[in-house]
Amino acid sequence: MAPSVKSETPPAGSVDSRTARPGLLSRMSPAEWRRRLLHILPGFLPVILWFKYHRDPLSADCRAWLALIIAGIGIATAVRYRSIARRGERSNPACILGYTLPVFLLLMLIPAHAELGLTVLAVLAVGDGFATLGGILLSGPSLPWNREKTWAGFLCFLVFSGPWSAMIYWAEARPAVPFDLALQCGFITTACAAVAESLRSRLDDNVRVGVAASLSIVLCHAVFVGF
Repeated sequence: MAPSVKSETPPAGSVDSRTARPGLLSRMSPAEWRRRLLHILPGFLPVILWFKYHRDPLSADCRAWLALIIAGIGIATAVRYRSIARRGERSNPACILGYTLPVFLLLMLIPAHAELGLTVLAVLAVGDGFATLGGILLSGPSLPWNREKTWAGFLCFLVFSGPWSAMIYWAEARPAVPFDLALQCGFITTACAAVAESLRSRLDDNVRVGVAASLSIVLCHAVFVGF
C-alpha cells in the first residue's frame, strides 16, 4: 500500500507561515534597531542646554565639554560598530565622521551661535534617523530620482526633522528670534538635507546630510537673521 500524503494546503482561516508577511517591527534586525537608536538619541542632547545655564558665546569650558561628548559618541560608536553593522560592513569611518564633524566644527568655530551646530545635530539625528526608519518599516513607492529610496523615508525626514530642528534653533538662538523665523530656518535646512540624503551617491549619507545641513543653516541664518 502506498503511504498516504498529507495535504500541503493550510486549514481554512489559518495563516500559512511560508507566505505570511513579517510583522512591521520585525522588518528591521536587532542590529538595525540599535543603529537607529544610536543615531536618533543624540538629537535630544540639546534639550540639556535648555535647563543648564551657559554663556553666549559658549565659554571655553562649555566647548570643551561638548567636544568631549561628541568625541565620546564617535569613539564609542567606532569601538562597538560591529554591534550595529549591516551585512558586509566591518567599519564605516565616513558614517561616524559625517555625523560628528559638522556639528563639532560649527560649535567650535562659531561659538556665538551655538544654535547652528545644534540644529545640524537635530537634522542629522532625527531627520536622517527617521528617514531610514520610515523607509524600512513603511516601504511604499520609490523616489523617481532614486529607486533605492522611498517617499515614506523622504517624508519622515521632513515631518520629524522640520519641527524639531526649528525648536532647537529657536530655543538656543541668542538674541532670541521669532518662532516663525525659526520655522523657516529649520524647514529650509531640513528640506535641503532631505534632498541630499535621497540622492544616488557612493558618498555616505551622513556626510551628504551633514554638509547640506551645515551650509543651509549658516546661509539661512545669514539671510534671515544676520551675524
